[in-house]
Amino acid sequence: MCDTSSALSCCSESVAVQDKVCINWQIEAAGTQTIYSDNLAQIIKGTGYVKLVTGTVGVTINFLLTGVVTPVQTIVVPPNGSTTFTVSRFNTINLVATGAVQGEFCITVRYTL
Repeated sequence: MCDTSSALSCCSESVAVQDKVCINWQIEAAGTQTIYSDNLAQIIKGTGYVKLVTGTVGVTINFLLTGVVTPVQTIVVPPNGSTTFTVSRFNTINLVATGAVQGEFCITVRYTL
């Protein structure tokens, strides 16, 4: 814990890092696709969007944390829809669809080193 009671601080410096990843994705039939996986094993925060460009079914976005059965957060995007998100404490993002769909995904993740 830091002592911030004085003008001087004894907190150790940390380096904040921000990365951005954008992709086009496609699920050719009903199924699940991993679209993001964190290889640093850090607690991260992410802000971004998912856009469903083609398909007659929606897509479910699951934000997962290794070792936790229930998703950290779940978002459903309807056909021809899009959504934005801000989520923390996850390390994998999966898309689940009941039919053929394709779209765009973009995320900016932030973490400390």
